[in-house]
Amino acid sequence: MTLKEFFEQNGNKPIEIQEDGTIKVLEEKGPWKPEKGDYYYTVDLLATSWDADRTDYCRLELGNVFQTREEAERMVHRLKARKKFLDAGGHEGMDGLVFGDRYHVYPQRGDKILMSAKERNVTAFDIWFETKADAQKAIDSLTDDEKAALCWTGEEE
Repeated sequence: MTLKEFFEQNGNKPIEIQEDGTIKVLEEKGPWKPEKGDYYYTVDLLATSWDADRTDYCRLELGNVFQTREEAERMVHRLKARKKFLDAGGHEGMDGLVFGDRYHVYPQRGDKILMSAKERNVTAFDIWFETKADAQKAIDSLTDDEKAALCWTGEEE
């Protein structure tokens, strides 16, 4: 089988060429999606059954489908932290300013602490602060659970 035939048959799935020359199709990682009848949780900590209806797919598209209550609670803490950052004077996205130094809060995942750093690049979903003191004020406003949620990498604790 040629590589072209392989891709025609398997699509553009991620692959890995093994030492013996064979092709291994890698498992595609994506958000967890329940099977019909499985229970899932939402950010309002509702446990509900996956019926594969419009409501379920809307929640999935919005990122509001979690396999465990703990995952849903972690997202609640992340959303609360984001609101606190905005309440503490944070700005979203580019805010009309294309260039200039801004302070971003980012996790030191190994130490599970939050730091601030001066950055020039900003994405549409970043929250940034005009001064280091404002960034530190936002960090200080968070609970331990909110800090842990922002530092979480997706791996088990």
